[in-house]
Amino acid sequence: MVLCEDPATPKKPVISILGAGMMGAGIAQVCIQNGYPVHLYGRSEAKLLEAKEKLKKNLIRIAGKKNSGMEPEGLAQIADVQLANLHIFTEISSAVEESSMVIEAVAENLDLKLELFETVQKTCPKNCLLITNTSSLKLAQMTPVIQDPSLFAGLHFFNPVPVMKLVEVVSTDETSDETKTTLFEFCKEIGKLPVAAKDTAGFIVNRLLIPYLMDSIRMLERGDATKEDIDTAMRFGTSYPMGPIELCDYVGLDILQSTLKIFRESVPGDNRFAPSELMDKLVAEGKLGRKTKQGFYTY
Repeated sequence: MVLCEDPATPKKPVISILGAGMMGAGIAQVCIQNGYPVHLYGRSEAKLLEAKEKLKKNLIRIAGKKNSGMEPEGLAQIADVQLANLHIFTEISSAVEESSMVIEAVAENLDLKLELFETVQKTCPKNCLLITNTSSLKLAQMTPVIQDPSLFAGLHFFNPVPVMKLVEVVSTDETSDETKTTLFEFCKEIGKLPVAAKDTAGFIVNRLLIPYLMDSIRMLERGDATKEDIDTAMRFGTSYPMGPIELCDYVGLDILQSTLKIFRESVPGDNRFAPSELMDKLVAEGKLGRKTKQGFYTY
């Protein structure tokens, strides 16, 4: 399977993205920047228009960095050319009927993802690749609703998508070699660095990252060090761009909490994924990190 059409024809195939939140919009941005027509699905037109407006601001900002001194009107024109590749939909059937690839980028809710894939397969082309952007759920949990598992895989993008270079290409035992090759080529075309990951809980990055973050929280709970000293030690002792407590706030404590729950179900008995009383208390108080202006730190 070749995702891109004949090189003599500049037109690229349609990528449908389900979910207009931060991840979905980020994936849409890198796709339209690289010439792919994108069908972005969201439940409400207001949410879609909000995502489109944010995308335009991002594209103008990027154009400004590449064209210093250009007038605002010129930068807006550059952004509008790229935005012409973006089409918004509030109906899944219309969003996917012409797609070569459908990327699901909704919340980490298995039932929601299953429902979306079942709906998508009613109208998408038979050879359409079905992709999940899950960061913690196993693909095997979704495979039962996939009509052709050889076309099903995962592309785990990282937040913020336009900035983060890595994409984990996740495959099951049933994912075809052709599908995996296509996904690697696609990632490279949109400027990403793909790595192969098997369908295990957390794949590569989160399987290593989540225990590290939880160890830092437990160190804080025990009083071994302050959050400031933990973050400073890891930033300057290991050259990490951000300390682990800061990173927890950046990810979102509610997201970290739900990811831990998924890991406990996938890897029962592993104490590295045990709940944190301190984090659970903060989440219960609505202190979720940067997005609520308060988490472990106040912003």
